[in-house]
Amino acid sequence: MNGRLTTLALTGAGAAAALAGRAVARRRAAHGTRSDHWLAVTVARPLEDVEGARALPEPLERLSGQVDLRFRAAPGDRGTEVLGRPRGDAVSREDLRVALRKAKSLLETGTVVQPDARPSTHPGPAGKVLQFVVRKSKGEGRL
Repeated sequence: MNGRLTTLALTGAGAAAALAGRAVARRRAAHGTRSDHWLAVTVARPLEDVEGARALPEPLERLSGQVDLRFRAAPGDRGTEVLGRPRGDAVSREDLRVALRKAKSLLETGTVVQPDARPSTHPGPAGKVLQFVVRKSKGEGRL
């Protein structure tokens, strides 16, 4: 009996998360796109190191010509802010967000840091909900 209640509760939680995601998408559609807003990451490196690099990190280099990029000192001497926004519809905001995250990792560590293991390989409802949340978290928006 406890297993059924747990499954029912987790299925309900997954359904609630999906409905909440749809509500957020409807609100965004009603308020228009945020294509004019800049996406930003803070890199823990001085502005001179980031701007003076011979080339952009590969994820951003792939998008060159399709995005606008800016570099500025981060507040409080915390490194460099790398800002970007897509030009037109050639690149999605989600693709740019992922490229900025990867570029940050490359600039700070020299490699794109990956998690050691998948968060869940459980085949049940809880594992499916967790996999959905992890997939969604790599893109744009809030969970």
